[in-house]
Amino acid sequence: MPEHGVAIALLAAGRAERFGGGKLDAPCAGKPLGAWAAQAVEATHCSLRLVVVPEVCPAFAEKLDGWRRVVNHEPQEGLAASIRMAAKAAQGCSRLVIVLADMPLVEASHLQALAATDGVAFTVYPDGGRGVPAVFPARCFTTLGTLMGSAARFDWGEEVTVLPPPRPESLMDVDTAEDLAAVQALLVGR
Repeated sequence: MPEHGVAIALLAAGRAERFGGGKLDAPCAGKPLGAWAAQAVEATHCSLRLVVVPEVCPAFAEKLDGWRRVVNHEPQEGLAASIRMAAKAAQGCSRLVIVLADMPLVEASHLQALAATDGVAFTVYPDGGRGVPAVFPARCFTTLGTLMGSAARFDWGEEVTVLPPPRPESLMDVDTAEDLAAVQALLVGR
């Protein structure tokens, strides 16, 4: 059953400098790395799926059917620029879930739990830190649209919910070739 009014944004505009470029199209357990997180997003059935990409779109994102592509013309500004773009594209929606395309083990059930949260909610990491995936209600879109730095460190002026993922390894992201090998081994072992 679709979540009406919930947008979910897959952030895929990073420059992948530590990886050496081309990270999201790198082969990983039989498909491009970015396709794994996209598959989890599609399983949530949120009403609006956004993929935030750089001017040269990753090949995996070009193949996404039923997604709205949003171009981040300022990828050098980091994650904040992609979040700003996602918030602007989500206008009219009740909530916005933010997901990173380089997290191939992220689970649809966790994204769905975030989408069902009323207020601001972040994922809690094993070390107690909070971060993405995260969800923001529409009342936060204006703030997100001007974001500089980290959304997790911003004072939202309200109590923030934290949700643990189903499994700690689902929060693994890929920054290096070694990270890719580690998540690939987990995916193949499923």
